[in-house]
Amino acid sequence: MKSIKVGVCGVGNVGGAVLETLTNSPKIIENNGGVKINIIQVGARKGKSAVPFDLNVTTDLMDVANNPEVEVLIELIGGCDLAKDLVEKAIRNGKHIVTANKALIATHGDELFELAKEHNVQIGFEASVAGGTPVIKALREGLVANKVNWFAGILNGTTNFILSKMSEDQSSFENALKEAQDLGLAEADPTMDVDGTDAAQKASILSALAFNTPHNFELVSYGGIESVSPEDIAYASDLGYSIKHIAYGSIEENEVCVSAYPTLVSNDQLLSQVGMQMNALEIYCEGLGSTVYYGPGAGPKPTASAVIADIVDLSNGGWPVSDKNESKNCLSKESQQGFSRYFNLNIKNEAGAIAKVSSLFADRNISIEALIQNEPKANQTDLTHVPVVIISGPLTDEKAFEVSKDLESIEETTQSIKQFRIHNAL
Repeated sequence: MKSIKVGVCGVGNVGGAVLETLTNSPKIIENNGGVKINIIQVGARKGKSAVPFDLNVTTDLMDVANNPEVEVLIELIGGCDLAKDLVEKAIRNGKHIVTANKALIATHGDELFELAKEHNVQIGFEASVAGGTPVIKALREGLVANKVNWFAGILNGTTNFILSKMSEDQSSFENALKEAQDLGLAEADPTMDVDGTDAAQKASILSALAFNTPHNFELVSYGGIESVSPEDIAYASDLGYSIKHIAYGSIEENEVCVSAYPTLVSNDQLLSQVGMQMNALEIYCEGLGSTVYYGPGAGPKPTASAVIADIVDLSNGGWPVSDKNESKNCLSKESQQGFSRYFNLNIKNEAGAIAKVSSLFADRNISIEALIQNEPKANQTDLTHVPVVIISGPLTDEKAFEVSKDLESIEETTQSIKQFRIHNAL
C-alpha cells in the first residue's frame, strides 16, 4: 500500500479533528483511499499539552516546514501573515500543501500557486470552501469540459442558520445570533460571518476556478445580513421568497463580477430550501444547465473530511495542472448584472404619496412587479407613515443604489430605505 508523510500545523477545532481522524480511523482511509497517512510532526504553539495523542510535537511551526521527512504540510493555523510565511517555506522545501485557509487563498492564491508550480508541488484547498461539500473538486475536475456562466451559493453556515431561525421562529437577528453562538455555530466575534466577508472570500476562490480570474479579494463586493429584519423575512414569504445570503459570480464576455449579499430566492428554487447551517452551490454551465452541490459547510468534522480527501488526492498524483494562467479574465467590482430588487420603505400616510413614489420608478423606466402596502402596526409609534414593499424589474447594483438615494430624497419617505437583490435563476 502507498504511504504519505504529513506534518500538521495548527491544532484548533479543525486541526484537532484531522489528528483525531488520522489517529483513530486510519483503516477507513486505507480501505477507501488506498493510502496510509503517517503523521511525522505536529506544529502546536501551545506545545504537547494541546495534542492528546502520542505524536512528535514542536512549538516552532517552521520546524515542520523544514522537516525533510514531511512530504505534505497541512496548514490549519488560519490568518494570512504567518500562514503565508509557513506555506512559502514549505513549498520552497519541496512540500505539497493542504489548507483550509480561505483568507490565504483569496488574498495570496496567485503568488502561492505560481511558487508551487516553480517547485513542482501542488496546493490542495478543498476545505477552504463549503467544508465537507466537494465544490472545489466539482469545478476543478467534474465540470472541466464545460463553460461556467454563473454560480450562486450559500457559503456561510452561520448566516444561513441565523436567517433560517429568523424565518422559522420569528426570532430577532440578535436572538438567532446568540443561539448560533450557544451551539458553537458562530464565533464569539462573528463579524466576518455576518458582514459577508467569509462568503465573499469563498466566492473569490470559486471565481478563480470557474472563470479563470486572478485571486483578488479587493475586487469582490459584499454586504452582510445585519440589516435583514423579521419584517423583511415576512414580506419575502408573502411574495413567495426566502431571504438567503447568496455568493454570486458571473461572466459576460471576458468580464467577471463576484459578490455576496442578502438576496431573495424564490421558494420554487433549490437554494431557498437550504436550511440551518447547511451550504449549497448552484453552478450553471452552458449546454449542461444547473448542477447543485449540497452538504455541511462548516464545523471540524466536515472540514477535516475535505482536508483528508486532499491528502488522498495528492497521494494519487494530485490534480491536473493547466495553462489557464496564460490568459486570465478580468474582475470588475462594478457589476453590470441586473437583478430584480426588493425595496422596503416607509411612505407618508397621505393621498398621492404612493403615486409619487411610483412615478419615480416610471420616470426612470423601471417596472414595478409588485407593491405591498400594509396598515400601520398597533404598536407602531409613527402613525404618519405606512410600510411599503416594492418589487422592481432588473437593476444593476449602481442603479439600485441610485434609486434608493432618490427615494430617500423625497419628502414622502423616511430615510430608511432598504433594498435587496432577487436571485434570477435560469
